[in-house]
Amino acid sequence: MVVGIDVHKRSHAAALLDGNGVVLAALTIPNSLVGVERLLGWLNEHDAREAAIGIENAAGYGRLLCAALAAAGCEILNVPAWRTHRDRHEQGRGKSDPGDAVAIAHVVLRKREQLGPALEPELIRALALLEGLRRQSVYDRTQAIQRLRAIWTQVDPEGEARVIHCQRQRELRKLTRIAFGAGIAEQAAARCIRELAREIERLNDRIAALEHELEQLLRECGNPFADLAGAGATVAVALIAHSGDVRRFKDKGAYARFCGVAPIRCGSGRTADHHRLDRGGNRQLNAALHRIAVVQARVDPRAQAFLARKRAEGKTAREARRALKRHLANVVYRRLHAWAEIALPA
Repeated sequence: MVVGIDVHKRSHAAALLDGNGVVLAALTIPNSLVGVERLLGWLNEHDAREAAIGIENAAGYGRLLCAALAAAGCEILNVPAWRTHRDRHEQGRGKSDPGDAVAIAHVVLRKREQLGPALEPELIRALALLEGLRRQSVYDRTQAIQRLRAIWTQVDPEGEARVIHCQRQRELRKLTRIAFGAGIAEQAAARCIRELAREIERLNDRIAALEHELEQLLRECGNPFADLAGAGATVAVALIAHSGDVRRFKDKGAYARFCGVAPIRCGSGRTADHHRLDRGGNRQLNAALHRIAVVQARVDPRAQAFLARKRAEGKTAREARRALKRHLANVVYRRLHAWAEIALPA
């Protein structure tokens, strides 16, 4: 028997299937510890305590549920949303949470060996949370800078043009004391710029503190990319946080597909050897590999030789860089796999 659970912010829907895919029972529980107790009791009633449980969005709203079920000794598997598309279409028009739970259970029944654990290690979770907050803070700072410049340009375009890096501390100190004139609109603009400058200062402090904490965590757990050109602390954290435990991938090719750097076949007949760019995959991992590739193209002789060889084969500069990213995915996979054997629980 297998169980599929469709998780949401307030409630979860569960479906129990037998080995032939027949629905035996369904249940809806609240997203709380009380709901988890109800689910465990429901599994016991149907002699399904040993059933494999598939959860969609396990790292989001299903986090509490995953932790509680893992503590109870259940086998919890992560079901990516894209894997359930076929089963949802087979159900016809319309959508319901119990129907989604059945689709998730069907995926567990067919693809059990290809699914990874739903509950990521605590170290990966900690790095992912801190990395996500840092990335959001950087985005918020960029937005605040753009708003500040937009307002400043309306009042004093020449003064705004003279400042290149308004996020630096010296410029921010000046902006927190800026004044334009006695007009109501000028006073309002100055007030907005002063508030935005203070907001940028707060975000600078938060980003610096988060980067310090992430670097400390890297030192404690060991940085698998310490000697990899182009992979600074920020890039290393992104690679670890978004890759998770790479032992769940069957091979380096599956990891490259997850990163969105493996080319996709798109030919037929006389064009059977044609490939196209994969615009899917994890875009944060793709961006991290891109940054490494760009840096190595400037400073690493091995990467430069690799790119030159690809150019000699007739590839464009962009296609050669994509090939380098595909190669780097293999390098990252091997390093993360070796690191996981030491730093993460089996």
